[in-house]
Amino acid sequence: MKALFVKNIGIEGPGTLAPLFERKGVAVETIDAFRGEMVDSVDDYEFITILGGPMGVYEAKKYSFLNDEFRLVEEALRKNKRIVGICLGAQIIAHVLGAKVYKGEMGKEIGWYELYPQNEFEFLYRHKMDVFEWHGDTFELPEGATKLASTPLYPNQAFRLNRAVGLQYHIEVTKDDIKRWIEAYRDEVVSEGLTPEQILGDDDKKWEMLKVYSSVFVEFLFKI
Repeated sequence: MKALFVKNIGIEGPGTLAPLFERKGVAVETIDAFRGEMVDSVDDYEFITILGGPMGVYEAKKYSFLNDEFRLVEEALRKNKRIVGICLGAQIIAHVLGAKVYKGEMGKEIGWYELYPQNEFEFLYRHKMDVFEWHGDTFELPEGATKLASTPLYPNQAFRLNRAVGLQYHIEVTKDDIKRWIEAYRDEVVSEGLTPEQILGDDDKKWEMLKVYSSVFVEFLFKI
């Protein structure tokens, strides 16, 4: 079995998810879509994950590689592959499924937020979760999809349609990852009036629990 991770920017990678797949005997391949890398077909992959990035799906003219990802997602959906979208990746899946993706009217979610699981995720995770967010865009729920999680600011945080799953939040990141993001996106941090300390938080248990949430999510993927 093989898993494909598609990157939209160098600094946002598979994080904790790649080793979780590898421990289950799944070979992992990562491509840089933003550098023009793309696979000819999804046939060789059982799992496909579209990762995050600072661009929006409505900027495909500026970031032309997004069009390649739209086609990749279309093929994966048509062939009933397990496909996951994280942050921008979730917005890409929603877009391909015909849902509206747009700038959130409630402002950006950057840092730790309480997530409320619903439906399948309510049985999977049981209780509210502290998850890491870094996004300004949001999406409408695709037609026929089941909502899986919400936050008070943005109700559509996760969804599933058949074997496609979108997560607006980040479960793949570590504290060191976010330290690098803070540096890379420092202009955004300043413009939002945030400090690194506010973004990172002061509870290291949250980072450990995020690893647990990732592990549980990967187990979930094997069952859909």
